[in-house]
Amino acid sequence: MAKDGSIGWIGPSDQDTGRLRHAAEHLLSLGVDQIVYLGEATTLEEQAKSWSLELGGDGRPFLDRVAEVAENGTPQEIAALLESERAIRTLGRLRTLPPLPTRAVEMLAGRIILAVRDKKVLDEEDIANATMIVYGNASEWLFKRFGPRYFLTPGPLDKGRVAILGGGEGDDSLILTAIDVASGEEVERHVLQGASSRMTVAG
Repeated sequence: MAKDGSIGWIGPSDQDTGRLRHAAEHLLSLGVDQIVYLGEATTLEEQAKSWSLELGGDGRPFLDRVAEVAENGTPQEIAALLESERAIRTLGRLRTLPPLPTRAVEMLAGRIILAVRDKKVLDEEDIANATMIVYGNASEWLFKRFGPRYFLTPGPLDKGRVAILGGGEGDDSLILTAIDVASGEEVERHVLQGASSRMTVAG
């Protein structure tokens, strides 16, 4: 189970919405607080809309649906509507990045996390003010430290990895976990704390 305040990172899916949904479902099952998709926003928006319809949403406000079911529905139908709405609300954890060259900024365990689709748009001031830079435009997974800063990309989704970044237990550390999407297994773990980081690679 991911710690509260954690962020899941999904790389570009090249419009493969099925693969994107599978990755998002797995991260949601791990309890991440939010999921940030590092590809084109429209790809996630299309998948989220389809997903919502499958879960019973019809585009109308929830209170309108409740009023209709409360007037004419059975207790079982009311319960089903409430369960459907609960599932649909989990989709609110899905996020996309703003259009380039805008950057997204998150605070996690007192650190500034800067996220962008393509790191080429960043300047020295952007990098100087961030603890970690997360980007989407890459050919493969990469996690690397340069001085006091870290760079992370999960790589394209078809490479099979997503990432979770969350706070550690009882201190100000951050924990970065790499997850293999196909197996659901943890394949790397990095503990970022102060001026050092520790890494464990799963066998």
